[in-house]
Amino acid sequence: MTIFRWQNCHADVATAMHGISVQSFLDDVIVPSIQVLEEKMHILSRSDEPAAAFALSDAGDVLRETKMAFGLSIQSIWERQLRGYLRGCAAALRPHEGLAAQAEKGNWRRLRELFLELRGIGLEAFPSFSELDKLHLLGNACRHGDGPSATELARHCPELWPDYLLAPANANQVTATAPPVELMDIPLDRLRLFCAAIVTFWDDAEYIYNESIERKHPSLEARLAQERTQRSWWPAAASDEVVR
Repeated sequence: MTIFRWQNCHADVATAMHGISVQSFLDDVIVPSIQVLEEKMHILSRSDEPAAAFALSDAGDVLRETKMAFGLSIQSIWERQLRGYLRGCAAALRPHEGLAAQAEKGNWRRLRELFLELRGIGLEAFPSFSELDKLHLLGNACRHGDGPSATELARHCPELWPDYLLAPANANQVTATAPPVELMDIPLDRLRLFCAAIVTFWDDAEYIYNESIERKHPSLEARLAQERTQRSWWPAAASDEVVR
């Protein structure tokens, strides 16, 4: 198999901490915050105070809104990272074509087109794309509320509406009406999956960057030789990706 390579630029180097930043946000901010709220709900659920039931309901609403806010934050971090990367690639590789400005203002579809144009491989080729595409829908739903993105998100991730989509009489019957965003309850494990997708994407991008270095140090050659035997994904040398 011919190893895929792209033209390296400084933008590749600038992404070195992207995955680490996202993982730190998950481990140091998201998880502890959710655990604090869950512990508060646990204490309230065991309380004999008359007002505890009302406080428990309010705490549940706060927890649900907090997880939605974190979902939006994760998507915003990812989008800023991707836009910055594409701006850097455009400035270095095709500086006089206005692509950097498009990277700043383009929608999700245009960003995917730009990635293919600038890197020679589509975002869709990356194993993490499916989760990143869902993350885009989640960000839109959390930011704008009910609408096309929320409807599509419900089709792909019905588990985000556990109390709405499953009819009490038949747990296998899904309601036909699109669920309201205000009832969305994002599991912590789903937030973990979104963060893992971002980390995996930047790890894969780093792998391509390392393979694309023309004069490799022997230590890098040795590391890549081992990594090739361990990786579950190798990008093809030629991409026929079609942007959806």
